[in-house]
Amino acid sequence: MKKRDPWSRRLACVAAAFLLAACASSTPQAPPPAAVEPPRHETHELLEAVLWTQTAVEHDLLCRQAFALAAERLERALKDPKWTALPDQTGDYGKLPPAVVFDADETIIDNSEYEAELIAEDKTHDSALFEEWARKARAKAIPGALEFTRLLKEKGVETIVLTNRGEVLHAATLRNLLELGFPLRADGSTLLARPKDVPDKVSRRALVAKSYRVLLLLGDDLGDFTAPVDASVEERRKLAATHHDYWGWKWIVLPNPMYGSWERALTPSSAKDEGERLRLKYEKLKSFRKER
Repeated sequence: MKKRDPWSRRLACVAAAFLLAACASSTPQAPPPAAVEPPRHETHELLEAVLWTQTAVEHDLLCRQAFALAAERLERALKDPKWTALPDQTGDYGKLPPAVVFDADETIIDNSEYEAELIAEDKTHDSALFEEWARKARAKAIPGALEFTRLLKEKGVETIVLTNRGEVLHAATLRNLLELGFPLRADGSTLLARPKDVPDKVSRRALVAKSYRVLLLLGDDLGDFTAPVDASVEERRKLAATHHDYWGWKWIVLPNPMYGSWERALTPSSAKDEGERLRLKYEKLKSFRKER
């Protein structure tokens, strides 16, 4: 076989390189890939709060802890005829029969199934949907609530519930509570619903104070203890501080990360829609990388 000249091989390689370069220059170049934005989490703002309420054992333990503390305070209150949980209860209240005043929603009954339905339907609070839920009378008892109210009955202490549900839901709420076993009066007199156009509980607490010595207040919202609560975050902190001797002593707070007057404090009533309210909430976040 004839041996190939090495120069011929080099020339062939050079020619091939030129040919490839020519082909590359004549082929349209693909544009560079567009920058890909990091994925955003498409979720409902209630998701983790509702899941925590429904699944976290820590939620249940905090509730039971609150009622255990209330039971300890109850013993002290019954021994002290001057004890009252209402700063403005005056007169000879020591001779009145004792009572403990509760909020209803997220204090002794759990509405997280309604909140979960808001997530499923991609809604924020919906009055019609809540009324549908409340009329079913299916809310479960908050952990520890039944046991504590049964203790009250054993001690001869009245259980009184002040709810911000309207009068239209009084019967359904009473049925729900009685079916769960809460020791309320069957005539509904110890369940006080929110009167029309009266947003706070001040007048109802005053009404109870005329007939009972109020030993403890239990609730999940600042408005279950004092007023006014529809104020700024800073004003609410100052209001709470004025009653520092009551918290954990005569006033017992239960956890509720889903809703409340705390949420209204983040956004002004002038916010035109849910998008603006959500934007304002984001602005309230304190991040370690964001200077404020």
